[in-house]
Amino acid sequence: MKFLGFAFLAAFAVWAVGVVNIDIATKKIPNSRLALGGRLILLALGLLLLNTWLGRTGAVTSYLIWNFYLLWCAHLCWASLAGVILWYSEIWPAGDAKFFILVAAWLPLINPFIKNFPNYLFLSLLVNIFVVAALAAIGSYIGSGFAQASPADFFKELLSDLKSGLRGLAGEKGKNKWLIASYLVNMTFLFLLQQVLNAESRHLLSRFLARPDIIYFFLFFLWDKIGKAFQSKKWLYFTTGCYVLYFFAGYFYFYDRLLALVLGAMLNVLKFSLLLFVGRFMLEFLLEKKDTVYLKASELEPGMILLSKTAHTLRRNPAFEGAFDDCFKDGLTVEQVGILREWLGKMPMPDPKIEVVRGKPFALWIFAGAVLSLLFDKNVVNLLK
Repeated sequence: MKFLGFAFLAAFAVWAVGVVNIDIATKKIPNSRLALGGRLILLALGLLLLNTWLGRTGAVTSYLIWNFYLLWCAHLCWASLAGVILWYSEIWPAGDAKFFILVAAWLPLINPFIKNFPNYLFLSLLVNIFVVAALAAIGSYIGSGFAQASPADFFKELLSDLKSGLRGLAGEKGKNKWLIASYLVNMTFLFLLQQVLNAESRHLLSRFLARPDIIYFFLFFLWDKIGKAFQSKKWLYFTTGCYVLYFFAGYFYFYDRLLALVLGAMLNVLKFSLLLFVGRFMLEFLLEKKDTVYLKASELEPGMILLSKTAHTLRRNPAFEGAFDDCFKDGLTVEQVGILREWLGKMPMPDPKIEVVRGKPFALWIFAGAVLSLLFDKNVVNLLK
């Protein structure tokens, strides 16, 4: 088994480094490289299955039991779901999402006893990936600020952007203060419901409900798609009614835990809010800031990536009738380029421009996250404890 593990590690390293080099050079991950990774995984699985069969016949003494392959399939399902969500939520292009799925599939083949396998390994890997990417982005951005002729102006602009992001929590231009109240009430009810269901459910369901970080994951990456629901007045009225029912029933059936559950839910909302602001706004802002360019209508081409702030603005513009509701990191479509060119052409100003972002090679950070997972057998957050 140790020989197979070292062989799989070598194959994974050679394949992944090749993908990273191509992504850095071209800002794209070719499907041919992804297909090669898939074939290597199938070969590794075949060798492990053969070793298991030999072990069952008594030919070898070190082998994996058949149940491992069922657990590996469960892990692959979680990783695939995460990859699709990361693509659909416009965090990664399709190539990076596929690369993540394949990298995640490799980890238990290299180390079958890796921690958090099978149900939480994908989450641990994502933590490593984004923490490494965030540290690199923040370090690079701060370093470039000190390297400028006037660092004070640089950090003053950064503080202004931070304040703008905080004001954005209260809606456009910060005018709708009730949005914050709706967000807090609705989000608190979600985590309150999570605790109640976890206490009352049994077996499989309770294992997932017991971990709010799973809810953090889905909320964090799908926030652009579902975040408005937590700022809705209709949901505010509904959850307010549920609070009345909760306190009424709790007074008679679980008086000793009544406030403790609410305080626990509020603490989870605070943690998620910090994660949402730092991760969705600051990390996205820092990753895009240095690679933003301004292009005229004639310079726009299919495959170019809109700045996140620009994409949000276009979605809110009723003139586009939902044409930019799905603006993935794979880049603009031919139809979207045509719409933007026509729109820019109608603007009453000479040579209007739009913000786009150069392609960002993210395969390096996916590979770095996998290396950390294999090297320390835990995510970097737990490593600091």
